[in-house]
Amino acid sequence: MAFTVFKNEKKLPLNELTLQLEEGGSKRSLPALHEKWSEPRVFTRYVPFPFKAGAVEEGPALEQWIAETGWFIKDLRWLLGLEHFRFWSTMVHNRGAIETVISFTQTAIPYYLAGVVRGAATVYPLYSEAHRLTIQVICRLVTQRESDQCWLAKEFLGDLLYRHYLVSVPLLVELLPVYGCPDNKPLLARLLQTVFKLQPKYVQDLSVAVKFLQETFKTIQRQIESDRIEGQVANAATLNDLAVYTLDCCTTLALLVELYPDCRPVCADLGLEQSISGFYDNTLVLLFKNVFTMDNESPYLTYLNAARRDLLAAFRAIVQLQLEKVREGGPNSLNPADKFLCILTECLSEPIFVRDYQRHYPLDEDLDELKQTVSGLDHFKLDFVASAYCGGEENGKLTIGHASSDSDAEEEDVVVPKEPAAARSDVELTPEQKVEADVRKVLDVLPHLGDGYVRKILLRYGDDPEQAIAAILEGNLPPDLAEADPAEPYIPPDVKDRFFVETGIERLNIYDGDELDVLTRDTVRGVIKRGKGMPGQPRNMREMLDDKSHVREMKTRTRYQEYQIVCDEYDDEYDDSFDAMADSESKKIRLTKEMRNALVDEEEEDEEGGGEEEGEFQPSKKPLDFCENPEVVRARYEERRRSKQQARGGGGAGGPSGSGGGGGQQAPERDVVGKAKGQGQDKAVLQNRKHKNENKAAKGNHNRKAGATFKRNKGMIPS
Repeated sequence: MAFTVFKNEKKLPLNELTLQLEEGGSKRSLPALHEKWSEPRVFTRYVPFPFKAGAVEEGPALEQWIAETGWFIKDLRWLLGLEHFRFWSTMVHNRGAIETVISFTQTAIPYYLAGVVRGAATVYPLYSEAHRLTIQVICRLVTQRESDQCWLAKEFLGDLLYRHYLVSVPLLVELLPVYGCPDNKPLLARLLQTVFKLQPKYVQDLSVAVKFLQETFKTIQRQIESDRIEGQVANAATLNDLAVYTLDCCTTLALLVELYPDCRPVCADLGLEQSISGFYDNTLVLLFKNVFTMDNESPYLTYLNAARRDLLAAFRAIVQLQLEKVREGGPNSLNPADKFLCILTECLSEPIFVRDYQRHYPLDEDLDELKQTVSGLDHFKLDFVASAYCGGEENGKLTIGHASSDSDAEEEDVVVPKEPAAARSDVELTPEQKVEADVRKVLDVLPHLGDGYVRKILLRYGDDPEQAIAAILEGNLPPDLAEADPAEPYIPPDVKDRFFVETGIERLNIYDGDELDVLTRDTVRGVIKRGKGMPGQPRNMREMLDDKSHVREMKTRTRYQEYQIVCDEYDDEYDDSFDAMADSESKKIRLTKEMRNALVDEEEEDEEGGGEEEGEFQPSKKPLDFCENPEVVRARYEERRRSKQQARGGGGAGGPSGSGGGGGQQAPERDVVGKAKGQGQDKAVLQNRKHKNENKAAKGNHNRKAGATFKRNKGMIPS
């Protein structure tokens, strides 16, 4: 590809200039800003150097960074060496060109950490060269006229930068912490002024960027406060990252309002003053305390002090806008003066911010100027602001604070307010009880609010219900609390989490860690039950039905032992020995309730079972005799034994004296064989067979069942 020598004798802008293209032996005219003039080059993106524990890390990673950064520097030098029309054609039509520039602004270290690079001899030359070439490329992008022949129309340049995203508000914001050192501030200020003049649309994008920065403050604040509510403290690495991130955001905001003052109306419209004071008083204090607790000599404490200075400077620059409007004079000077006082009044809910702001930027001169120059100003409000800011420390209205910015000390200044007499009590309350009492005080005045919402407000105002009520009634709540749900309920912390922190045992159900948990307790209350059934109880239905406990009791205790009577011989005649026992007091027998019931049951059985047979001994009709004749008892038992033997078909021994020694009645023979098969059977045979089948032994039939089971288990019988 070839073309004629670049000539612009008419000194036309680049958007109106045409050039001759020679290709394949033919010539044609093309616009000076065309894809044909761009170079199809693959650009190298910048990667950060290896950094660990506050120093450059040596090793293969550093060698790779040196090689890649060398190629990155060559690409930037090549871009800067291109002709005007080729440079713009490449930047517009080759997306990799602007991406390589953005890669450096996104990953470069901020200026306040540049000391780490200066101490590395192998890193500093390459990094400083890449640092210089990157800003040169960006400056060339916003340069309207390089020479009389190389220039672009202002409107065309602004539209080109905005439409092709060659320069954007995020890119400008990223430049601030990277090139924000004092030596580069004039260059950055001129760069910002040029960009916003070229394209007014950037102002709308700037409003979105400031709003995003405001949300970033809220995000950091919510994270710090959530750790405080849960009673947890982040580790040192997380706290250090938060400190650096906070400093980055604060530095960006301070440089933005300093180098581009026209952005202050945008910040004032978004209410950024309240966000700054709330973030300063709450988030920075807690973050400073946490870092100081981890390491009281941490270098990140210096970063937090620098962040506090930047926030104070940004707040000062934003409120100065109202004072500048007052100095301009005119009939409308009352409105900015009143707004200035309103901003300072709303910040009184942040006592630490008020104290530090008064130390760095005393308000005496500003308030005197307003009092002298503005007519019709509310002097009551002016005196109130003057007494709050100028006499706040003397009146003891400030609560817990931290090190002041002018000294960069790492100690905390504590000014404790005097406790009112009504609040002092002899009874010591726990922290939770104190918080609950403060919540009740606020809800007594404002019952429509939720417990959770009131707790958040009390947490912000140092558990002071009076300040919380005043802030709610005056509408001076911070933005994050103003946007919260007023009816938010209070959800107490999970007991399971507290139990896990104390014991290390995770409660997966309600029984973990209780008084019966054998996994966490050596001795537990109650009975440890393993398997089926309770200890001492039957384990299954078979054992329950086969209960022989009453038999074991009868073996260990006989009826004669209960009566305590031992008699070897008795006469056939009436035995009068029982009369002597009855007359003797030492041998008097008392029947227990169980013995009386047993005697009654035995007599009832005798009356039912043996009353039908002739010659059977009839017991006494008295239900309870004081002492029954043993001879009668023996006769009755003998008769019962004989009856049972006869019922089973066996013989019985002779009865007692006088009954003879022969046997009792022989049991009738039961015919179970009957007639031959096919001739029919008698009813008696069928009954005998049934009787034999029902009364056969449990292990009869020659153990055929046991043998069959043995064979089946051995595989001899297919099952």
